[in-house]
Amino acid sequence: MIFRFPDRPTSAYDDDWADIPASGPLPQWLGGIIIPVALLAYGISRIVVRHAILGGRIPIDLHGPTAVALGIASLSLGVFLHCHYFWGNLYHLSAAAVLGKIVALIGFIISVGYIIVQVGIFG
Repeated sequence: MIFRFPDRPTSAYDDDWADIPASGPLPQWLGGIIIPVALLAYGISRIVVRHAILGGRIPIDLHGPTAVALGIASLSLGVFLHCHYFWGNLYHLSAAAVLGKIVALIGFIISVGYIIVQVGIFG
């Protein structure tokens, strides 16, 4: 069994989503702008269309409020990544980055919880 001591991380470049992100232009612009814009575009399209297909081999059709919840989850994930990688790399916005990540995670957890209840329990 592989055991990792908490005081000895495996790499100096591990990103645990709670501390400062990897610095440099690539993480800041790829993880902070490009990927969040794609997630925001997908989320907005799911909210407007109110239809989504979730899954791969066995697809699940989501309609109405459940598709909107998937769109909100995508928006929240995009906001989280933007706050972490873009705002987290700017020293004067680091406090706003933490607040933005907290709000985005709350939105993500609520929307994914709604999807799990609607699809998993109510079918």
